[in-house]
Amino acid sequence: MARRERLRVAAIQLGLAAVVLVVWVYQTRTGRVSPILLPQPEKVLAEFPDMLRDSTFWAGLRVTAVELGGAFVLATASGLLVGVLVGRWAAAARITSPLLVWAQTVPIILFYPICILLFGIGPMSKVAFGGFYGFFPVAANTVLALSTVPARYLTAAAALGADRRQIVTRVLIPAARPLVLSGVRLGAALCLIGVIAGELLGSTEGLGYNIASSAGGFRTAELYAYITVALILVAIFNFAITRAEDRDASG
Repeated sequence: MARRERLRVAAIQLGLAAVVLVVWVYQTRTGRVSPILLPQPEKVLAEFPDMLRDSTFWAGLRVTAVELGGAFVLATASGLLVGVLVGRWAAAARITSPLLVWAQTVPIILFYPICILLFGIGPMSKVAFGGFYGFFPVAANTVLALSTVPARYLTAAAALGADRRQIVTRVLIPAARPLVLSGVRLGAALCLIGVIAGELLGSTEGLGYNIASSAGGFRTAELYAYITVALILVAIFNFAITRAEDRDASG
């Protein structure tokens, strides 16, 4: 049943992608949209061979991948740490959970200049900003997951002689894992958004810098090719976390 559901979701996603492609082709073929704003799909595809042969592309991709990996580790580690520390106490969870949810509605891009002041325009500012961006959904979901574990699970474990460490590792964490992984998935996407946004606003390398350079030079086909690469990075992260969720569900 789960496999059938995944296939159905994949079919819907492919159908939506096909609709977007058809609309894209129609709009560019009929001249309804300026090629400066939306190039023809084949022109975007034609950019990839040259891009893949360009050392600048690989250097920028490597920089972004390293920054994204650092931001993801920072967001996940700090989010899980705060979530576990807070989520284990009901009173602290009730106070902190609304604040973490509210923080996700704040335009966090406002804090990027602080990262620039602290770490400069190098990779560390992107790692810090991406990690800060991805921290909140991880922490919020972890707090929610731990604070909503049914009390009967904890009572049963204590009645069977489990100590505090065993209750946390054998009961709380396994019960909370699905919701925590959902927060990690969202945090990964926000980490990439934070890293790319940081490179767009203040950097001399990376995919975001290449996107800004293409836009500034009105190289629209190249711009869309770089955006496609960024979307592929998101898809890879999403696929990896989805696989982790599937293994957790089957285990």
